[in-house]
Amino acid sequence: ERGSGRIKVGRHMSFFRGFREALGIAPVDRFTVAHLRYLLGILDRNPIVNPGNVDTMVETVREISELVTWGDRHSSHMTEFFMEHRMLERLLGYLQPSKKTAESVKVQILQSLSIFFQNLTNNSLVFYLLSNDHINELITHRFDFQDEELMAYYISFLKALSLRLNHDTIHFFFNADKVPEFPLLTEGIKFYNHEEHFVRVAVRTLTLNVFKVDDSGMRIFVANRAAVPYFSNLVWEMMRRYREMDAVGGRTDAAASPRSLAPVRSSMASLVQEQVDNLEYINDLLLLNVPALRGVLLSRLIHKLMHELVLDPLSERRTGAGPGGSGGDAHLPVAILVPAQILSVIT
Repeated sequence: ERGSGRIKVGRHMSFFRGFREALGIAPVDRFTVAHLRYLLGILDRNPIVNPGNVDTMVETVREISELVTWGDRHSSHMTEFFMEHRMLERLLGYLQPSKKTAESVKVQILQSLSIFFQNLTNNSLVFYLLSNDHINELITHRFDFQDEELMAYYISFLKALSLRLNHDTIHFFFNADKVPEFPLLTEGIKFYNHEEHFVRVAVRTLTLNVFKVDDSGMRIFVANRAAVPYFSNLVWEMMRRYREMDAVGGRTDAAASPRSLAPVRSSMASLVQEQVDNLEYINDLLLLNVPALRGVLLSRLIHKLMHELVLDPLSERRTGAGPGGSGGDAHLPVAILVPAQILSVIT
C-alpha cells in the first residue's frame, strides 16, 4: 500500500510538473533543468523584443546566466541542456540589426557573457561558448557606444575574454591559417585613449594578456599589424601629455595668488600621475620580454619621446637655438622630468 501510494504520488507530481511546463508556468524550484527549460520557452515565445516584453527578456537573460553559472559547479545536466539546445545562439540572435533589440537587453547579454568567462570552470562549456566564431562576431558587432552602460559592459566583456587566452584557446580568437584577423586585440585597442580611466586600464590588461600568449603566428601578426600603430599612438599620447605639463608649468609662473595656483597644481599632479601609470604599463610590456614587441616599443620611446622631448631641448639650450633665443629653457623642466620618471619607474 505504502509503496503503491508513493508511486501514485510520484506519477501525480510528474503529471503536474509537465502540466505546468505546458502552460509556461515557472517551476517552483529555480535551480533545476526544468526552470532552464522554462526560460528557453520564454526565448522561443519572444523572438522579438518590444516595449511590452523588454523587462521580461532582461530578467530571462539574467536568470539564464545565473542558472548556467550555478550549474557549472553543481549540475552537469544544466550545462548540457544549455549546450544541447544551443541557447548561446538564441541569445546572440537578439543582436541581429534587423531585430532592433532594446539596449537594455544587449547590456544584459554582454553582462551575462562576461559573468560566464569570469566564472565558468567547465572546459567543454567554455569551448562551446568560444566555438563557431560567435564570439568574434560579437566583438565586431556595431554597438552604440554612446550608451555609457553598454560601453562599460562591452569593455568588461573584452577584458574577461582576454583572461581566457592561452595556448589552448588562442585558435578561437586568431587563426594564422585563415585570413589573419584578431578582433579581440584590434577592436580593444581602439579604446586605448578613452576618456574613462577604467576603460584605459581594461585595454592595457587586455593587451598584456594577449602579448604574453606564446603563439608564433599570433605574435607575427601583432608585430606586423598592431604593434607599430598601437605603440606609436601610446608614445604620441605621452608626448602630448608632457607638452601639456610644460604648458601647465608656464601657468604656475603666471599665477598671481595661492588661490589661483591651487587648480594649476592639481592639474600638474594629475598629469604626473597619469604619466607614471603610462610608464608602469610600458614597464609591464617590456617585462614580457617578447623581442619583436620590445624592439618596436623601445624604438618609439627613443626616437620619439627621448629625442623630441629630451635631446632636442637640451641641444637647443646648448646652442642657444631655442625659441626667442632662450636656448630651450621653456622646455627644460620637461626635458629633466622625462628621464627622471623613466629611471624611477622602468626596471
